[in-house]
Amino acid sequence: MPDRLIERTLRTFSDELSADTPVPGGGSAAAYAGAMGAALAAMVARIAAKKESSEPMRAFAEEMDGLRADFLRFVDEDSAAYGRVAAAMKLPRKTEEEKAARQEVMQGALLGASRVPLEVARSARRLLDACERAALGASPMTASDVGVGALMAEAALRGAALNVMINLASLKDPAQVKALSEDLDRVLEGAEEQRHRITDFVESRIAR
Repeated sequence: MPDRLIERTLRTFSDELSADTPVPGGGSAAAYAGAMGAALAAMVARIAAKKESSEPMRAFAEEMDGLRADFLRFVDEDSAAYGRVAAAMKLPRKTEEEKAARQEVMQGALLGASRVPLEVARSARRLLDACERAALGASPMTASDVGVGALMAEAALRGAALNVMINLASLKDPAQVKALSEDLDRVLEGAEEQRHRITDFVESRIAR
């Protein structure tokens, strides 16, 4: 990629997602969903801090800024990681030596392409935790934004998990597959129930 995806316009990014190339793909989209969720959580905190002069809310907003920066970094890192897989696929495999070399490069690239979305998933779970905290202090006017942030966090989490799983499916090292799968399971555990708690609480605040 000639430049960073996150420096492009939203329209250009969506155009590139829709193109007949694998990069950028679902992993980058999941990371960007997380960035949007973190941005919404930061907005809610800053509005609350402006009304109440609350230092904890300002600190929370800064925490979300850091999380958003992580997600934006992952947008490009995920595409770069899969780009290495795509490059490995194009390596020659006519001789046994070429096949062995290609296999080694491919396995290394797949491992990297599994680790990046796992980091996205971890960050998404942290965002979901943050949205649960934010929901308790949000005003009725911004409660819906917390709910959308939680939904974006869940989309980032589930999308990243799918990308971990599809890469692990081609990874041949059983120890690595087991370790990464167990890490992912820990990140996912209870996430759906947590998101339901958040959105149920938000809906109770804004019920008609």
